[in-house]
Amino acid sequence: MASVHPRKNRDGQVTSYQVKWRDAGRREGEPLWATEKFDGDDEGKAAADVFKQAVDEAGQRWPAGWVKGQGYIVVEEAGAGDESRYRFRAYATAIVETKTGIEEHYRRSCMRELEMYLFPTFGECDVRSTEHFSSATVRAWVRCLENTYVAKGRGPRNRKMSPKTIRNLHGLLSSILTEAVEEEPPLRARNPCERTALPRKDDGGSTPEDEDIEFLTPAEVAAIRDRLTLRQDQLMVEVKYGTGARYSELTALAPYLLVDDDPARMRLHVHRAWKKNGAGGYYLGMPKSRRGRRTIRISASVVEALEELRRDEDLADDDLYFTGDQGQRLHASTFADRWARAVRRAKKDGALPVYKHPTPHDLRHSHAAALISAGHSLTYVQRRLGHESIKTTSDLYGHLLPEADDAAMATIETALAGGRATLRAVASA
Repeated sequence: MASVHPRKNRDGQVTSYQVKWRDAGRREGEPLWATEKFDGDDEGKAAADVFKQAVDEAGQRWPAGWVKGQGYIVVEEAGAGDESRYRFRAYATAIVETKTGIEEHYRRSCMRELEMYLFPTFGECDVRSTEHFSSATVRAWVRCLENTYVAKGRGPRNRKMSPKTIRNLHGLLSSILTEAVEEEPPLRARNPCERTALPRKDDGGSTPEDEDIEFLTPAEVAAIRDRLTLRQDQLMVEVKYGTGARYSELTALAPYLLVDDDPARMRLHVHRAWKKNGAGGYYLGMPKSRRGRRTIRISASVVEALEELRRDEDLADDDLYFTGDQGQRLHASTFADRWARAVRRAKKDGALPVYKHPTPHDLRHSHAAALISAGHSLTYVQRRLGHESIKTTSDLYGHLLPEADDAAMATIETALAGGRATLRAVASA
């Protein structure tokens, strides 16, 4: 088996990573051991890990198409023209940079992920090559990602990459290779990503903080809210839990969006959200999807929270309800830090189970859970949350439907009692 060895200088700093293995493909008189060197940064470590996997996949031989010290090299045929555009780095960059119908921050995010996790492995590969891009090489890359440690926020790199992140990176690779398949004429016969078995978040070995959703009970929401020290933060929890709005939508709310033509049926327009502009800044634009532009009923507690904010801050109609110290957009990380401190206090006081690791976004999930658990339909929850598709709502919250559990338990109990399950009566029109 190949192995990865960090090479350090006198100060103990890693200067490079070396992959070493017994070369099964060596000829008589050649050295027994083969080695390849990679940079000493995080990208170099990731590239070394993937190369090790490729060596193991190749039976302790140099991977096909790899040239020592240079990586995967494309041999150009005479008269073939400019072959460099088929190298993955150039091809993927061109695909992302010319893609239409996406926001600039998403384009930048794709390029960042390519640089960090795809180019170190596939950068010099030929998108046409069935050796460079095969089921085996894609599997080896995914296997490496499963063993890659990343940081949460500004913390240390001590968490394995989540299955969701791996799926997103694999999807990015797959989308680029799909473009190669659909070129005219096609550059490839098929997309090898289609045959990759991807990790699931429930495959075992995951920790609670790796889960995507944490449902909170009303008492747990109150416990966290009461341990926030700023009144604005407490009211934000009230409004977010009471509306299920996304953070970007919540922090874009202003008094003029409150519809009070019927005091008994107060409503709130959720018609805008903070969006990244692709240059490190933000602007007020449309919500996440077409259905995200919605008007929802709000309860008396939410109305009281919004009225308190307006009264105490003397807000004009177009002023934001939730802002930073200087009236600017309230950064998500700023509120998240204060939220995390409140969560730690709630756990210390025994008001929140230690195994729960909620984020502010979990208030949105908990809002949906409260509605569904009380018997409200998925369609109603979909429209209230602004999901583009009912499938999204069903995938996230369908398991919470109480009537489904009730019917299932009745069926199982009848079967265990040795009888036949009775058919449910259907009311005639």
